[in-house]
Amino acid sequence: MKKFAMILAASGLALAACSGDNASETEPKEETVNTEEAAQESETAEETGTAEEGEGVNVDKGLFNVEVTIPPSFFEGEDPEEVAANSEAENVEEATVNEDGSITYKMSKAQHKELMAELAKSVEEAKNEITESGDFPSIQSIEASDNYDNFTVNVDREAYENSFDGFATMTLGMVGSFYQVYDGADADSFEVVIEMADAETGEVFDTITYPEALEEMGEE
Repeated sequence: MKKFAMILAASGLALAACSGDNASETEPKEETVNTEEAAQESETAEETGTAEEGEGVNVDKGLFNVEVTIPPSFFEGEDPEEVAANSEAENVEEATVNEDGSITYKMSKAQHKELMAELAKSVEEAKNEITESGDFPSIQSIEASDNYDNFTVNVDREAYENSFDGFATMTLGMVGSFYQVYDGADADSFEVVIEMADAETGEVFDTITYPEALEEMGEE
């Protein structure tokens, strides 16, 4: 699954956003919570997450912590031990290399919430960079779904079709994929759909789907 190499290469930057100070944070607990029941529920949540098999990304959201397990195929060509060590150095609460080569990141709910907020911020910054940098002059605006699995790119169609501005869709595909992966999307089935629309008429004249587009580029 080399199509994820760029996504995972950027993971250190996103995980670094989770400050070590947040490791001790937990969300406020209601006064009526019974600690024994909470412990039982937490154990049940962990057992459920452990029982899941396959190559999909597993996000186990317990009562106090979140565990994100990424399959070994995402680290093709990399040393999992080194990846895990780098992640811990960047203030992830815990990074464990499992027997099958997958890596489980453990963080507080506060850390995971901050991570997802940072990823969302990265997507928004990428959108702004595309539309405001001047590097892709045919692209006028970009709309996105709440979980970044769908983008509508509004362009001057004639200018777009006579340029290389289509390369901007790769950035959207990567940051959208990255967001979904760490939010628990299935690694084998998630998609980021990018619709190219004529800004003047609203007509969608092309649709690009990631990671399928990356696979097609790899075959060329």
